[in-house]
Order: sequence, then structure tokens, then C-alpha cells
Amino acid sequence: MPDKWEYPWFASWDLAFHCIALAHVDPAFAKDQLLLICREWFQHPNGALPAYEWDFGDVNPPVQAFAALEVFAIDGGRDLDFLSRVFDKLLVNFTWWVNREDADGSNLFEGGFLGLDNIGPLDRSHLPVGGVLEQSDATGWMAGYALAMTTIAAVLDRTGHRPARDLVHKFLEHFAEIRTAMSAQGMWDESDGLFYDRISVPGGGVVPVRVHSMVGIIPLLAVAVIDEQQLERSVAPGKQFARFLHREGARDAEDLAKTGVLRGDPGQRRLLLGAVGVEQLLRLFDRLFDPGEFLSPYGLRSLSAFHRDHPYTIEIEGVTAGVDYEPAESTTAMFGGNSNWRGPIWFPLNYLAAEALDRYHRFFGDDLRVEYPTGSGVHQTLDTVADDLRARLVSIFLTGLDGRRPCFGGVDTLQRDPNWNGNLVFNEYFHGDNAAGLGAAHQTGWTGIVADIIRRRHGMVPPLGEVLRSLTEQQP
Repeated sequence: MPDKWEYPWFASWDLAFHCIALAHVDPAFAKDQLLLICREWFQHPNGALPAYEWDFGDVNPPVQAFAALEVFAIDGGRDLDFLSRVFDKLLVNFTWWVNREDADGSNLFEGGFLGLDNIGPLDRSHLPVGGVLEQSDATGWMAGYALAMTTIAAVLDRTGHRPARDLVHKFLEHFAEIRTAMSAQGMWDESDGLFYDRISVPGGGVVPVRVHSMVGIIPLLAVAVIDEQQLERSVAPGKQFARFLHREGARDAEDLAKTGVLRGDPGQRRLLLGAVGVEQLLRLFDRLFDPGEFLSPYGLRSLSAFHRDHPYTIEIEGVTAGVDYEPAESTTAMFGGNSNWRGPIWFPLNYLAAEALDRYHRFFGDDLRVEYPTGSGVHQTLDTVADDLRARLVSIFLTGLDGRRPCFGGVDTLQRDPNWNGNLVFNEYFHGDNAAGLGAAHQTGWTGIVADIIRRRHGMVPPLGEVLRSLTEQQP
């Protein structure tokens, strides 16, 4: 991490977001960093990527493929050699996830810690009860990983850089199996309208962990929009992806259109590939955009404010644990007292949520308007929602009408003293209600993506989808 004084170590998923910010300044360095974590002196021969240097064997969210695509696009979509090189190493890492983090082959993934300190009532790396924790977030991350790898393979193939159509099919099939598993194996709670982790206990029982947190939201981040031509190439007879579409009630393009996941004029239609169904998506939006749950004035909370008045307790095998909404520093010693996913605003997931909203808007266009904020009676298109979410994040650092910057909280020296009030730092996370900066004071990497957010809001960074479409349209 850039702060060599307070936090002289790396974390692999932090690094992925560092590189998105760095790509605006030095894209070559950003690409080298993404490749570095995949080099033979970091990546295990079995394909695992190290989480951080005091525990190489722990697991971080697999966001490297997403970051590689973003860095590739920020750099103008030119360096196909970089994309091909990182793809080869991530292919091995993806296989490690499938072989090592899906214990029973159910296509529901474990993963453990996954960087989400304190977000649940139990230590997810060292489960204090028997059984296996099948994780909504790990499964959502893997669905997104499969889609990102599909995208990279499609770019390499359609630009003629290297044959990769078989790998497009491979990752679409992985996505199809994960999507089906999430739907068929009880990870979605219809009554609550959220995805939940579930503990498969010895003897065959299943105990859901009913916490309203980003664990239940991450599956909606796994979304891609593909054009009709790519769809025709991908639906090969006998392939799992074709069978997945059939299970969705679609045997041809007309059937797909009737299900609502294929839109547009014939020949120019687009298919929505999402880990969640359209009805589930709309219900998740109700939760996500509710000020009484995830939506704060400054972005999305990591844990719902619902738990402010409704603390959650789980009892299993004689173990009792709980979680409640803590918008500042955590009061539990799990992972350290200031290691907090129990309410604050974190930039990485907010960034990914805004990106996903852009992709959903590309599919739905102005035909879909959602109530935003939930309960306001105001209905907005998803691109407007994404822009407002980005504006909330940027406002954390801006001087408000009261002359104060939310990020400086109640520290008057920082707010008023001219020697300090212009010196912004990039905190690890921010208070879930008032956006005061918390955690590591100079964790510049992933909070530094505010620079990317600002540039995107002013039209200085083309969306990833636009770069990729332009790139492939140039090919014969």
C-alpha cells in the first residue's frame, strides 16, 4: 500500500483498485502491478493469489480480471499483449477457485474472509461451528469473475489477437452453472428480497445467516450485456450455456425477448447476463436505495442501518453471535477493533455498484425507472442513479454549505485551520451516517479511485463497454 509508515503491506484486492486510479497517471505502472501479483514469485503454482503478506493463504475477492479490463480501457484499449498475458495467469487462478473454494462441487463458493472484515456475526475464515459456509458474496464474485474472463476472451478472439472462442464458451458455461446454483439452492430469500450466506451443517441441515449487508448485494454486481452476434457464437449445441438459456425458458431469440432479457431491434439486440433475475434485481434495488437501509447521504453503507434498531443474533451448535449497525469503528475485537464492515461507506463496493448500474442502464435504457431514493416517490433511470451515487461519494471531500468537509468529521483543526483544511487524506472507510474519515488515514489506493469517479462524471473516461465495442467493431 502507498502508506509505508502506517500500513507497509499489500492486499491483493486493494491493489486491483489502486491500479484503476494509477492508470490515469501511469498506465504502464498500473499494468505492471496487476501482472506482478500474478508472477511466479507471488502466485502459487496451484493458481492461488496471495491475500496479503502476513497470510498468503487467505482469500481476497477475485477482482483482478475486472481491474485488468478497466486499466486496459483507461489506457485506450490498445495493449492486447497485456490483456492476453494477465488472462493466462488468471485462467489458472479461476481454476483454483473452482477446485479449492467449492468444496462439494455445488457451484456455491466459500472463500472465507474475502476482505469483508466484521460484516457478519461469525469469523468467516475460521468458522466456530461445524459445516461449510456457502457465501453469497463469494458466489457473486465468482459469477462476476466468469463474466470478466468471458469479456477478455471475447476481446482477444474478436480482435484476432489469438483464438479464444472455446474459452468464451468455457466461462459462459461457468457463469451459467453459478447462476443456476444461486437460483436453485436457496441462497435467495424470497420473503426478505436478499441473498444470504448459508451454513451447511453436518447431517444435511442448512442455516441461513440473515444479515442485511453487502454480502446480499454483491450478486447484482455480476452483470454483463452482450450483443446478438456474440450470443449466436456462444449458444453452441450441447453447451451448458445453451442449456442455461433453455432453463430460463428460452429456446430461441424470440423466447429470450419474451423473458425480458433480450431487447432491441432484430440484428442489434442485446442480452442481459446477470447473476440475479430481473425480479430479484428490482427487489434488491428497493433495499439498496432505501435511506433506512443501505443508502446514506454519502454513498452505500456496507451493512444496512436496518440493524440499528434490529440487531441480528444467530444461535448454532451452542454458539451465539450477533451483528448490529455500527457506522463508525467496530466495537468487536474480530480482526481488530478498527477493522470495520459493520456500517461504514467503502469506496470499492460503491465504485462497483455504480459501474453495474451503468451496465444495467445500457440494457434497459430509459424504459426502466426505479424509485430513488426508495420511498421518495421519485423515479429515476439507472444512469441518473449511478451519477447521483458518484456525486454522493465525491461530496465526502467537498466543502458543504456549512463550510465543512464531511471527511474531516468533528476535527475542527482540519475543518478550520488554513494549514490543514486543504490537505485531504484518503481514509480507508467513512462513517455510514456523516462520512467522517475513519480507519487507516492514508489508504490512498482504493479511496483514490475517487479520481476515476470524478473523471467519469465529467465524461473524460469512456465506459468500458464503449471501448470494447469500438475495439471489436474495427475488426472485419
